[in-house]
Amino acid sequence: MQESRFISLFILCLFLIISLPSLAQKSKSTLEKEKKENLNRIQETQEILLSTKKKKAATLGQLNALNAQIRSRESLIVSIGEEIEWYDLEIGETELIIESLETDLEELKIEYGKMLFAGYKASQSQDKLTFLFSSASFNQLLMRLKYFEQYGQYRRNQAVQIEKVQHILEIEVQAYEIIRVEKSTLLTEEISEQAKLKSLRGKQNQLVAQLSKQQSQLSGELATRKKAAEEINTLIASIIASERRSATTTSDAVALRMSSSFAGNQRKLPWPVDQGFISMGFGLQKHPVLKLVEVNNKGVYIQTRPNEVIKVVFDGRVSAVAAIPGMNKAVIVQHGEYRTVYANLKNVVVKRNQEIKLNDKIGEIYTDGDGLAELYFELWKNNKTLNPQQWLTKK
Repeated sequence: MQESRFISLFILCLFLIISLPSLAQKSKSTLEKEKKENLNRIQETQEILLSTKKKKAATLGQLNALNAQIRSRESLIVSIGEEIEWYDLEIGETELIIESLETDLEELKIEYGKMLFAGYKASQSQDKLTFLFSSASFNQLLMRLKYFEQYGQYRRNQAVQIEKVQHILEIEVQAYEIIRVEKSTLLTEEISEQAKLKSLRGKQNQLVAQLSKQQSQLSGELATRKKAAEEINTLIASIIASERRSATTTSDAVALRMSSSFAGNQRKLPWPVDQGFISMGFGLQKHPVLKLVEVNNKGVYIQTRPNEVIKVVFDGRVSAVAAIPGMNKAVIVQHGEYRTVYANLKNVVVKRNQEIKLNDKIGEIYTDGDGLAELYFELWKNNKTLNPQQWLTKK
C-alpha cells in the first residue's frame, strides 16, 4: 500500500516537473518577445528623437518622438511586470514540488531505516532459519525463500527510489535558485525603467510648456497640413473620375484579382518605412499641444529618420506623381479598387502608369530644418478612406 502511494506521488511529481515548465515556457517566450519588441521600438524612437534635436528650440517632432518613447517605456514596464508575475508562479510551483519531494524523501528514509533494522535483527538470530525449516512442505519452503528474495529486492528498490528522489530534488533546488536570481534581475530592471520613464515625463512636461508658447505657429502648421490633405483628396477624386471615363485603366479582371489579393492582406501589409512610428493616427485626434483642438485625419502620419527610403506596401500601378503645397511631393499607387498615398517626399523615383512591386522604392522622405521627417500615408478603397493602422503589420 505504501509502495503504491509512493509510486503514484512519484509519477505526479514527474508530470509536474516535465509538463509545467513546458506549458509555461510558451508564455515566457511570448513575454520575452514582447520585451524585445519594446526595446527595439525604444531604440528606434531614440534615434528619431536625436535627429529632431538639431535646433535648441522645442518642436512638435521632438514631442511626438518623446511621446512614442514614453508609450514604449510604459509597454516595456508592463511586459516586465507580467514576466515577474510569471516567475512568481514558477517559484510557487517549484516550492510545492520541493516541499513534496522533501516529504517523500523523509518518508522513504524512515521506511528504509525500518527495513534495515528489521533485516539486521533477522541476520543476528536464528529466526530466518527457523522460519524456513518450519515449513510444512517443500513448496512452502520455496514460497518462503521467494518471500525473502522479494523482500530483499523491495529493499534494494527502496534505496534506488531514494537516490532518484534525491537527484530530482537537487535539480529542482538548482532551478529554484536560478529562477530567484532571474526574478531579482527583473525587479532591478523594472526599477531602472520606472526611473527612466519618470525622467521622460519630466522632459515631456517641459516640451509641452515650451510649445504652448508657440500656439500661433502650431495653428499655422496645422492649417497648412489640413489644406495639403484636402488637395490630396481632391487629386484622388479627380483620378477616380478620370479612370472611370478612360479606357486605358487596368482591365476589370486584373483589377478584381489585385483587389482580392490586397483585401487578404489586412494587418499584414509592411510599413512603407524601415523605422518609424505613428505620430498622429487616423480619424479624430487630439492635438498634442493645442487644447480643445481636434484633427480629423484621412490617413496617418509616420515619423521616421531623415532621408528614409519610402517603399510601396503592395504590388500596383502608379496613378499619379504630384507636387502638393505643404506636403512636397506625393505618389498615389493603385492596387485594383484600393489605393495607397505616400506624401511629403523630397524626391520620387517612379513615374505615372509605372508598374511597381512590393517594397519597391518610391522615393525619399522630406526632412525639414529641425530634422523632422514625417510621411503622410493614406489608404483608400474606391472613394472611401480606410484606417491604415488596421492594415499595417503590428510594430
